[in-house]
Amino acid sequence: MPEPIGTETHEPLRRLPWTGPEGKVEYVTPGDGVINQIADSTEAHIVSMARDDAAYALAMAERPEVPRAELRLIIRKLAGAVKDVASVAELRGERLSEPVYGPAARALEEALRAALRRI
Repeated sequence: MPEPIGTETHEPLRRLPWTGPEGKVEYVTPGDGVINQIADSTEAHIVSMARDDAAYALAMAERPEVPRAELRLIIRKLAGAVKDVASVAELRGERLSEPVYGPAARALEEALRAALRRI
């Protein structure tokens, strides 16, 4: 039996970790395509660079001879890295809430809520 008009489901689009030429958000259909592979690689690179920035910031913070102005620059760079990693976390969170995971996640959430109400 066909679904009623207006109730068909669509696969959600994946938001990409970059913007288009006009600064607008770009999307792609999820899957194993080249664009998705580039997006995965970009996200991994962002996380890796943030780890490197954090290690560098910690090392510099331990050196008393580092000028205050340089520490400020390091803090700005580290803040940018945190912002970028937070964006990657949001992008990955969006993919976790796709319909494929949705029913299981909702069932688990409801079971946990029910269990907590009994406590």
